[in-house]
Amino acid sequence: MTARLMLGAACGAAMLASAPAQAVVGYADVVLDFFDSGAGPIAGPYGGLFPGTFPVAVSTDVVLGPPRAPDPEDFLSLPTRSSVTVGFLDESVIDGAGNDIFIGEVGESGESAEVFVSSNFVDFVLLGTAFDNSVTAFDLASISFGAPVRAVRIVGLDNGGGSPGFDVAFVQVLPGSIGPGVPEPASWAMLIAGFGLVGAARRRRNSALAA
Repeated sequence: MTARLMLGAACGAAMLASAPAQAVVGYADVVLDFFDSGAGPIAGPYGGLFPGTFPVAVSTDVVLGPPRAPDPEDFLSLPTRSSVTVGFLDESVIDGAGNDIFIGEVGESGESAEVFVSSNFVDFVLLGTAFDNSVTAFDLASISFGAPVRAVRIVGLDNGGGSPGFDVAFVQVLPGSIGPGVPEPASWAMLIAGFGLVGAARRRRNSALAA
């Protein structure tokens, strides 16, 4: 597993190296919501911690910020129907030239996840499917998404691997796809609080359906 983690980190490092030196690479800044479907072997959030301990309880914050290549990545595992939603505080994601959003996954057990984007934190549109043991690239133009993306949701599709589920290491945006953020901290606080209420309602609804 350590070798596979190293490969995921190396992919992230290669992407960083390909960006212009003067440009700033963007990363998800905040976890807006986490949903544990209960499909994993232990209660979520769980995943892996350097140097290769898994599955163990982890903070959802392990998906934020840049990869720490060349060291193996900490990661968050998303078993079937579990999800994490991340937001961008100091930037948004816009449709630039070529690919715009990159999802890093570590491990090689056939895991995959659906990736959704939103500009208003409420309505999410399917962007595509991310795959394991790689950095999956997405182009917003492929779904004609013209609004600035402010939130990305990743939903696990399976329970593969030693830490069952899709193992998210980072969510990255290259310089050409970085747009303006929301300047007022108070506005962000209100948006995040509102998103939290939506997430809580969704979890209550799922619990009621399961009962």
